[in-house]
Amino acid sequence: MKKIKLLLLFFYMMFISLPLIASSLGTHCWQQVPFAHVVCFEVNDVNGHYFSLIGETIVSDAQYPLDGSALFDGNNKLFRLSFTQNMGDIFVFENAVSIDPTSLSGTWIDDGGNFGEFQYLGVAPLDPDELKAITTRRAKKQRIKK
Repeated sequence: MKKIKLLLLFFYMMFISLPLIASSLGTHCWQQVPFAHVVCFEVNDVNGHYFSLIGETIVSDAQYPLDGSALFDGNNKLFRLSFTQNMGDIFVFENAVSIDPTSLSGTWIDDGGNFGEFQYLGVAPLDPDELKAITTRRAKKQRIKK
């Protein structure tokens, strides 16, 4: 019984200290082309290979939560991101993204069959006029599938 308590205490201490171990690499933003969505994540480096992501999707005058993780795929020299995107009432999407480490841009696809370019916009905060221009434009003949 004492060993179980020590093990639980160890895991509790690891869970509490995780934010201290992970170091923030800042908040980075991408556009989910062809949509007028901007996603911004605070990227936390957990161990140089694994990264935690938390942020928001910005569309028009609304913001929705995001969370996920990234892993560096050394075989293919890409970052692989996976995140859950909550777009309000009933729209929840699981996204998979491949990012080139030199351009920080790549491709995305979600479980609704939507896909496109994951275009790197830079470190937040973004220029308010640029952000408004992206999030208020109408995507031509594009509809979010779910």
